[in-house]
Amino acid sequence: MPGRRRTFAGLWERGLAASRRRLHLRPMRDRDSAGVSARLALATELLLLDRLTRAGRAAALVLAAAVATGWGFAALALHQQALASRAGGASLSTLGALFADGSSALTAWPGWLAAVILGVSAIRLRRGPVEPPAGRSTAGELSAAEVRAGLRREYVGARLILIAISGLTLADLARLAVSGIAALLGVSRAGGGLPWMGVEVIGLGAATTTLTAWVLAFRRQLERVGALQPRRAHDGVGGSPS
Repeated sequence: MPGRRRTFAGLWERGLAASRRRLHLRPMRDRDSAGVSARLALATELLLLDRLTRAGRAAALVLAAAVATGWGFAALALHQQALASRAGGASLSTLGALFADGSSALTAWPGWLAAVILGVSAIRLRRGPVEPPAGRSTAGELSAAEVRAGLRREYVGARLILIAISGLTLADLARLAVSGIAALLGVSRAGGGLPWMGVEVIGLGAATTTLTAWVLAFRRQLERVGALQPRRAHDGVGGSPS
């Protein structure tokens, strides 16, 4: 009887070991960490930060936030100065009048229009075939290597536009935050146009989101034709084809 028990215990342990080998899965924490790393690598690629070190990326983000905050304070000061000049009867230039008026329906609609156009374009790009790069040559006159090189150049250009729109959105968000806090603190003329400013910021955010979707759809097309170089590990974040 004891021998049978030992035999059964040995078979049970071997069965459990085999089951563990067959059902070996990566721990949930490792899978989540890999997903976060992949998303971080993609974000740094889209913002052209992938060739920087981790410290360089952090410095670039801090600099962008500092510049945007500085613009928020400068925009509020210019708004107050323009309003004071208008109250004093001075004739304002077009730019001065724009600062005096602040955000309005005139400044809020461009971001929303861009978001709609980019959203439709992203859907068409995602569903459509790969198109040759824009240029003087027709598709039949280009070799496969030239087509890939042209698509990579367009990818860099698209990311530069994404950086510009993202910077504009960040600057407008900082302007909204500075003006809102100043209005809560009772600063004179700080609260004018805040609702329209919020609509403007949301529109720019929507434009940034749809442009990101467009760039990602374009990136998938580059992957389909082999125009992207293999990703390389760089300071803990995958490299990319810049």
